Amino acid sequence: SENSEIRYVGGCIRKILNNEAIDDIDFAVNLKPRECIEALNKSNIKFYETGIDHGTITAIVNNEKFEITSLRKDIKTDGRHAEVVFSQDWHEDASRRDFTINSIYSDLEGNLYDPFEGKNDLQNGKIEFIGDAETRIKEDYLRILRYIRFFINYSKQPHNDKIKKIIKQNIKGILNVSSDRLLDEFNKITKSPNFLKLFEDPF
Repeated sequence: SENSEIRYVGGCIRKILNNEAIDDIDFAVNLKPRECIEALNKSNIKFYETGIDHGTITAIVNNEKFEITSLRKDIKTDGRHAEVVFSQDWHEDASRRDFTINSIYSDLEGNLYDPFEGKNDLQNGKIEFIGDAETRIKEDYLRILRYIRFFINYSKQPHNDKIKKIIKQNIKGILNVSSDRLLDEFNKITKSPNFLKLFEDPF
């Protein structure tokens, strides 16, 4: 429809702003998953329904994979799964993301939508949760590992003592996370260029 819009989001924008190589491109779209499928079919773009319950479809163009996720709001989370409703609201979609540096969007012309000032935090090396850190960790305990990965790769500040304390109190929650997701995150941590920084500032 004429009001439909697609924007780059998350890691690819973070990496462009930080002059890093980009290895994957994610899009957010203000269409519901079924409408997104219709649009891809109309354009003869191949895709598969990877995580359609959460609104994610993987499109394949020139043998490259692109994840396209419908704007959404998480309505119920239990530390590992989220129940979602789809939305038209870009700010609502940004609000459910974990860190300010991951909630930066760009339209296809490169105009940024950055409601939580993630670009500033990236420049200043601040790893900031969106909203209350403890609440966000309890929604998905994998965020503890994600915090550590982003800290070793982007932080220019010492650990925030309050965040350290919250992580220590919630560390057992990682046992709730599926082994696939844990392995994927550990893999990303060990491949981090600053992996050894992990041992310089232990918790």
